[in-house]
Amino acid sequence: MFEPVKETGALPACILLAALLAGCAGPAPQPKPVGEPAKASVPADSIEQFQADLGDGFRLHYQVEKKISKVNGKSCFAFISGTIHNGSGKVLSKRSVLDVIVMAQDATLYRDISNPLSDIRSGTQADFEMVVSPVFADGCPRFDTIKTTLRKVYL
Repeated sequence: MFEPVKETGALPACILLAALLAGCAGPAPQPKPVGEPAKASVPADSIEQFQADLGDGFRLHYQVEKKISKVNGKSCFAFISGTIHNGSGKVLSKRSVLDVIVMAQDATLYRDISNPLSDIRSGTQADFEMVVSPVFADGCPRFDTIKTTLRKVYL
C-alpha cells in the first residue's frame, strides 16, 4: 500500500525552510548580566520608625510596616504597631484610646483607633493594639503625615 519515498532532494529543501522560519521568530532574548537587580514595578516591603509626643509625659514609639500582597504582587496594606511610654506620675488605663489618622496629599487616607494592651504605670511602657490599614489595590500610597492623639483615662 505504501510506497517508499524516493530521494528527490526534498530533505535539503525542508532544512532550508526550517532555517528560514526559525529566523522569522526574531532575535533571541539576551540574558541579563549577573548581579543586575530586577526592576520592580511595586516597591518592596518596608518598615519605618517614628516617635510622637502625646503630651502630659506620654511618648509614642511606633513603626509603620508596609507589605505587598503575595496574592497578586501589587496590592498593599500597612500595619502600625508600637509602644506607649508613661513618663507622667499617673497610671494610664488600658481603656485609653489612641487615635491614628494617616494623611496623604492633605486628605485622610484612613483612620483607626487602638488601645494599650495593659494599664501603664508611671515609668513603664505598654504595647498598643495593632492598627491595620485598608488594602490599597495599586501599590502602597505615600503616607505624608500620621497624626496621633491619646485620649487618656487615668486609674
